[in-house]
Amino acid sequence: MKAIQFDSYGPPKVLREVTVGIPNPGINQVRVRVEATSVNHVDVLARAGWYKRITWSKGPYGTGIDLVGIVDAIGEKVKGYSQGDRVWGVLGNAFSLPVGMLADYALVPTKALAPAPTGMTSEEAASALVPATIAWTAMTHVPITPGDTIVVRGAAGGMGSAIVQLAAHRGARVIGIATDQTAEFVLGLGADQVLDYRRTAPGDIPRVDGIFDTTGVDLMAWQKRLKQKGRMVTTAALKSPAAFGAILGSIPAGQRRVRGFAGQPTRSAIKQAAHLLTEGVIKPSIAASFAMDQIADAHRVFESHGSTGRLVITPH
Repeated sequence: MKAIQFDSYGPPKVLREVTVGIPNPGINQVRVRVEATSVNHVDVLARAGWYKRITWSKGPYGTGIDLVGIVDAIGEKVKGYSQGDRVWGVLGNAFSLPVGMLADYALVPTKALAPAPTGMTSEEAASALVPATIAWTAMTHVPITPGDTIVVRGAAGGMGSAIVQLAAHRGARVIGIATDQTAEFVLGLGADQVLDYRRTAPGDIPRVDGIFDTTGVDLMAWQKRLKQKGRMVTTAALKSPAAFGAILGSIPAGQRRVRGFAGQPTRSAIKQAAHLLTEGVIKPSIAASFAMDQIADAHRVFESHGSTGRLVITPH
């Protein structure tokens, strides 16, 4: 089968298409024939070497942490899945494996899988899998009630746009921090107001009930804009030492501290994300689709920050 690997860290050109054997599932694994995956920030950071200090295995490494596809084979202890089932899943540590989700076939533990959303193509589902999962998880850290005023930093990005849609659905007044060029897009997602981050300081906004950050930058300054019982969460906890330091440094603030999460999402989050897409609460947004052998181009586009919407890869 075909898969994407890299042997050394570096720019997108280190990614290459290789031929490897089709793997057999372990006792609690499902083998999925991959129909679509997407480019995520973790893929780009892993390829560039950001995680080399926590990746204990030696290369080659695969790429791709999410997939939508068809169950092809199941392990002997797997229950609840059969050949032919359409599934989607997220494997948070896939970047440390020899073969990731960007391959003709991928092995996924059942805890990282759920039935795929209905009423859309595999490409559309793949574009929203990680954003919807992260949006649902973020709101377990910062619950929203109707009438709350919340800020979404990075509101035009993949993660931010999903958070805007879910927050608006839950009845919040949403202030999106993005750019003038993406303001119309963010307003269309359900935001009530959009401010350009280049001209907006934390002190320019009123105190709010919740802050959802996707940037990992200036977290302590924004944390000061919370109301007394406000909460804040960042989806970029591992993006930089400064972001991680802000999470630790804000612990004395108690409820108003900066929360963060990373790693493997729960199966519940993956299932809830599918429900959000099936019900139309979060809508897919594809900026461009690439073939497997165009993965280097996809990474270049991702790093250019030049588009709204998600980048999808179709192996077949």
